[in-house]
Amino acid sequence: MELFDKDNRPAIKTGFKVPENYFDGYADRIMATVDKPGKAKVVPLYRRAAKRAAAVAAVAAVLVTAVSITMYLKNKNTALPDDSAIENYLVYQANVSSYDLIQNLDEKDLKELEQTVLLNDEAIEEYLATENNLITEEL
Repeated sequence: MELFDKDNRPAIKTGFKVPENYFDGYADRIMATVDKPGKAKVVPLYRRAAKRAAAVAAVAAVLVTAVSITMYLKNKNTALPDDSAIENYLVYQANVSSYDLIQNLDEKDLKELEQTVLLNDEAIEEYLATENNLITEEL
């Protein structure tokens, strides 16, 4: 591999040229434009302060809203009644039938009931033996 030597390689021409005598009167032209006397625009301080106060108030309102929404959503815990309160409510509500309760159960509720109610074959047979008069009365 050949080493690169900057001094021995020809330079690439950029294509940009400065016109002749361009920098001869350059300082005079700049001083002529800078030294022009003119009336400077004065911005009163109270207008700037009013705009800044409005901007600060808008930012503060956005921050307060964001923090309050975050706190509201974070603390949105609802108190659930315990199981005994629900059972007491259902026991003392005479207008709710077992048919109404069955209609409102879904698959999740049924699976939870299967897990919590422990029935064995002996308990089922005993129940059917004691409640056999229900079957004969319906026929």
